[in-house]
Amino acid sequence: MTAALEAFSLSLDRLVSALASCVHTPSPHQQGGLQQFLADTIERHLETTLTTSYSLSRASDRYSPELNETADLALANGSSERRIFFEVEFRPNAEKDLVKFQIGANRGTLAAAVLILAIDRNNINRSYYTMPEYRKFERIIEELQPNYPLLLLGVRIGNDAA
Repeated sequence: MTAALEAFSLSLDRLVSALASCVHTPSPHQQGGLQQFLADTIERHLETTLTTSYSLSRASDRYSPELNETADLALANGSSERRIFFEVEFRPNAEKDLVKFQIGANRGTLAAAVLILAIDRNNINRSYYTMPEYRKFERIIEELQPNYPLLLLGVRIGNDAA
């Protein structure tokens, strides 16, 4: 993973720092669960932070020209077809993201994959029982042993956020 990130002038520390600096301020007019709006905030924040600080650019978010599957965010450096694909997943289909990453690896569009999940779903939305959580997917990824660079990052909100 280190080499894949270095090709984009990134490191694990830089990605963690970018994610940790994200601030979400809920609007009193929001309808729906916090996770819907938090995901959008994270995506916008990562795009802004990583494109301005590391000379990256927003890239096509399609994993394959043959499919309509898209990433939440895709960043590239220069004119390379290879990208870092980001998925911010608070819905119960994170396994689908692993499949999309594999498709990108097979097609040669994926340089690295970043999957962002809740550390503890209760911290984001107690009533959303099917929200995927970091520890579960850490075990899934260990068993899956993907053949592409994959970084799993966890988020939590509030005073105990890290």
